[in-house]
Amino acid sequence: MKPTRASSRSLRAAAPRPQASGLPSGLRSVLRRFAREEDGVIVAFSVYFMLIILFVGAVGVDVMRFETERSRLQHVLDQAVLAAADLDQKSPPAQVLADYFAKSRLDNAELLDTRVEQGPHYRVVSATARASVPTQLSHLLGVNQMNAPARATAEERLDSLEISLVLDISGSMKGNRLDSLRPAAVDFVDAVLDISETVSVSLVPYSNQVSLGRDLMRQFNTSDPHDYSYCLNFEESDFNTTAMTPASAGSRVYEQTKHFDATPLIVEDPHPEGLRDTEGARPSCSNRPAAQILPVSRDRAALFGQINALERASTTSIDMGVKWGAALLDPSLQPAVTNLISSNAIDPGFAGRPVAFNTNSNIKLMVVMSDGQNTTQYRLRDPFRSGQSNVFYNATTDRYAVLHNGRYYSQSASGDHAIPASGSSPSLPSGFTRLSFERLFATASLNWINDYLYGNLGTYNWSASPRSSVGGNRKDTQLHNICTAAKNQGVIIYTIGFQAPVVGLEALRDCASSESHFFDVRGLDIGAAFSAIAQSITPLKLTQ
Repeated sequence: MKPTRASSRSLRAAAPRPQASGLPSGLRSVLRRFAREEDGVIVAFSVYFMLIILFVGAVGVDVMRFETERSRLQHVLDQAVLAAADLDQKSPPAQVLADYFAKSRLDNAELLDTRVEQGPHYRVVSATARASVPTQLSHLLGVNQMNAPARATAEERLDSLEISLVLDISGSMKGNRLDSLRPAAVDFVDAVLDISETVSVSLVPYSNQVSLGRDLMRQFNTSDPHDYSYCLNFEESDFNTTAMTPASAGSRVYEQTKHFDATPLIVEDPHPEGLRDTEGARPSCSNRPAAQILPVSRDRAALFGQINALERASTTSIDMGVKWGAALLDPSLQPAVTNLISSNAIDPGFAGRPVAFNTNSNIKLMVVMSDGQNTTQYRLRDPFRSGQSNVFYNATTDRYAVLHNGRYYSQSASGDHAIPASGSSPSLPSGFTRLSFERLFATASLNWINDYLYGNLGTYNWSASPRSSVGGNRKDTQLHNICTAAKNQGVIIYTIGFQAPVVGLEALRDCASSESHFFDVRGLDIGAAFSAIAQSITPLKLTQ
């Protein structure tokens, strides 16, 4: 007979359970309750986990202290090697570094090694140091201290330093302004020449134009050349580059500026002869020796002498000054410098200058000073650049005559310099010579020609018609372009606005390499600006 489900459960229940032999019944009861409880399952794991967190936190605190001390040590060592590498300080570099390091009062820090390499125009200082940082918690793990390392190298190197000093000598620089400029510029040149024997300075005075001087002018191919003065006209595209094309390096022909007085004269003497007096004139291109470029020089006597001889000229063309300042730093002028060295116009020690841009051992600087803003620049129109005028001159009697409508109108023998409309004659007496436009404009102002030769004839506006012009707005654009071209080549540009108007200040600010390279001088102490620039030129740098 098959057993039922109920009888099966009764049989299992009746079966005897195994007993834990040898244990008291009370202990057995406790063990059974402990086996059933779950509250303490992760206690052991939690204890281990908390210990790990404490150890990691201890290490993290000490690592943060270590990094703080290491950064502090590195900063002090950087400053120490910079001070030791400075060529201006005369103490032994290793001593300077050690003194600087000692005065920093770093706890548990020591210099491990100091190395100095130097020559006539460079100094390289390297050092390593170490600071011991006691641990606060990691010593529980057996780490009692950590050693923070530091290494630094600084160098000051003057293998070559080229400077263009671009100075405004426009008409507004008269009086106190020019008197303040001269000693400030002399002190600046004196200071930078003391930096190293490798420093060269190119002096670039400018007003309406920049005068090259005869020797530098001969390095270029020019159209309609003459010897009254030595300036070049540029096209707008020329301001997009710092490069020039000397005659020995290419076929570019530059237009030479004609020698003419493009601005109205201010003459105290009302006698007409005063208007023709070239000593009182302000020609478009100055022919005064002090207004000429002095290229690539370290001759203190020559530089000081020319600066002290600066005189005011005509209007303001900052763009022209910067164009030539940049050109004298551009390696495209190497052939011209080589020729000038051969003719003893430049020191042979400057062979190979201007050196290539972005050469590690060379620094190129331009300092641009102005008290104004770009004004209209004039040049002669093509029909008046060459050929014969209708003006005649008798050198013996110092009289002029004009050919007009087939008849000659001449000055009277009484000395009246204005040619009258009456008294014309079909022919001229002997002794009169026809003047070319070039000679006429080089010896008489446009206003004088207009008022005293043609004024009574009333046929031509000689004050304006022979001229073309470039306005101030276009010249501001040209200034921006040439400054940008120079900065793109690595030229460092400092600018000084000397009591300049707002428009001029903004143009100079834009030209400078940065805001800190721009100086707005409101008083007459322009020397402070030049002094600050001279002090900032020293090329000290941290290399590691």
